[in-house]
Amino acid sequence: MTDAARAWFRMSKYHFLRLRRLKGDPEYLARGVGFGVFIGNLPLIPQSFFLVSLTMLLRISTVAAFISSTVVNNPLTVMFQYYLSWKVGSAVLPGGCSWTQLQAALRMFDQGLRIGLSAVSGLGMKTLGVLLTGGTIIGVVSGVACYLGSRWFFWTVKRKRAMKHRLNNRA
Repeated sequence: MTDAARAWFRMSKYHFLRLRRLKGDPEYLARGVGFGVFIGNLPLIPQSFFLVSLTMLLRISTVAAFISSTVVNNPLTVMFQYYLSWKVGSAVLPGGCSWTQLQAALRMFDQGLRIGLSAVSGLGMKTLGVLLTGGTIIGVVSGVACYLGSRWFFWTVKRKRAMKHRLNNRA
């Protein structure tokens, strides 16, 4: 296993444990996870700002959303995520831009945030439209799937906690 794969596995396990320890209504927490995955798939730079603002407005779990968004969009997965968004967006809106142009612009972020933003904004509205379309489609599909899976997960955790609580109170 490569170092990057090992790091991603350790990070995912850490965030899974953080999610499992969250307390609250399973529905509330699951909506947070689904929304976090949706926002994490959008190719936006200030994702945290949108995430915190919208979770407070929509009254869903900010912590669960932030954790799941971090798992989806982090330095290890960002290039794959942008590639997938570009691929899906190009299938829906052909003729936006080439992957080579987008990759060159994304590599400019190594030189600084301002230089990277100016390189990406120089690609034009067609590129932004392709990325946002692809990210939205992927985000909706994966967000709904993660919502359903996490709803089951949080209900299971709640049942196990209640069972453990009942067993501890008998003695």
